[in-house]
Amino acid sequence: MNTLVVSRIITAWMVLILTILLSYIFANTEQFTGDTSFYRFGPNPDLVILGITIDTPDKYGLIVLYAVLNTIIRNLDHNVIAPWITLNVQNINVAEQIKVKKQYEISIINTIYSWFDWLIYIHMLLAQVDMFLLELITDTIAIYFVTRWYIRNRALLPVITVATAATAATAATAATAAATEQAL
Repeated sequence: MNTLVVSRIITAWMVLILTILLSYIFANTEQFTGDTSFYRFGPNPDLVILGITIDTPDKYGLIVLYAVLNTIIRNLDHNVIAPWITLNVQNINVAEQIKVKKQYEISIINTIYSWFDWLIYIHMLLAQVDMFLLELITDTIAIYFVTRWYIRNRALLPVITVATAATAATAATAATAAATEQAL
């Protein structure tokens, strides 16, 4: 299936869900007037993340700073480390041999970071709507820059395909066979 078609299907799904959610909220505003702690912005006594009350501008500023820095780290993890694991650790056709300890280290760090990030991320997203909007905006900006970097540097990066790996493996096998034959 075409990737662009899949992307547009996902976009249509998000628009549908957002429309249904907003329609429900606006149609039932009396239901949301009692406890509106989720729909607030900025520091307030009801903003609690991981048991910490974010009720001062300083604490709120630290949360915003954390969100921005963690978005950068998350994008590095998801857009550099995770593809590297897929292409180098999980790919049985890769020609380059990477030290096994390095593969374990990177894979384990990726997993541990993903769980810690998920724990804090879910608490922030569910605490207050501005946390969701902050994460959405910073993540969108970060992925724009990551995508732009990949597009600009595409010609500079080596492309490893199954055909390239197979050709390299065949050449290595032929060289080994030739060296063995010469030795005999």
